[in-house]
Amino acid sequence: MRKTLSLLSMLALAGCSTMSVNEAIVPLQTETAKMIGLASSDELTISNVKAGEPDKLGAQQLTYTATTTKGRVFNCSSVQTPGLLASPPTLSSPSCNPVQVHQ
Repeated sequence: MRKTLSLLSMLALAGCSTMSVNEAIVPLQTETAKMIGLASSDELTISNVKAGEPDKLGAQQLTYTATTTKGRVFNCSSVQTPGLLASPPTLSSPSCNPVQVHQ
């Protein structure tokens, strides 16, 4: 009985792991800067990060706004897939569309 309880406890603790929206900002900033072709992620600001409802497998759509230091604005999205057991959660490559800003 004791071994069964220990095993069940370990399985419950070793479930899926996800990252919070705040934890996702740094990897999103890095990958978005690479995708846009910036020399450094310091040239990019990520804002308005929103997470959608998780699907049946736990994947979540993340949407956000990326703004370069030169003023270019992009609406972007990425999918967060939860990590299983010992693996960390992952983010898909971002998909971004430029937003036309009239100045």
